[in-house]
Amino acid sequence: MLASFGWEQNNIDVKVYIYLKGVDQENIEGGFTPSSFHIKVHDVEGKNYKFAIPELHKEIVPGRCRVITKPEKVVITLVKASRDYWLDLKFKEERPMPMPNWDEEPDPFVGAMAIMKNMYEEGDPEMKRTVAKAWTEAKFGRNP
Repeated sequence: MLASFGWEQNNIDVKVYIYLKGVDQENIEGGFTPSSFHIKVHDVEGKNYKFAIPELHKEIVPGRCRVITKPEKVVITLVKASRDYWLDLKFKEERPMPMPNWDEEPDPFVGAMAIMKNMYEEGDPEMKRTVAKAWTEAKFGRNP
């Protein structure tokens, strides 16, 4: 399974880059649906690889998507069904951040901590580090 990749987007498409040496175009098979894609790469220095995103962030136009190889990478072009900006490749249910009810909770610190807890639980590794650092500095003070 291929786990390392990069991606970029413009108004028309999303390009996914998989860095893999020794790939030939004839050794790739792939499939696209309006909400997903997968590729399999056969016989790269005796190994087989697969890469899939079973639920994309937004819809694509399967008939216009393609996979091509370059000397040291595979480029997957996903043509967007709309010109919307993608926050991520993978679909994530967008949940509104809970706001504290200041009428019920007289202590604003409790509400702020609920927001920080939610940011930590829902955040990526960088967000978790930032929240943990802020929490530690607030509780124990800044280290010299």
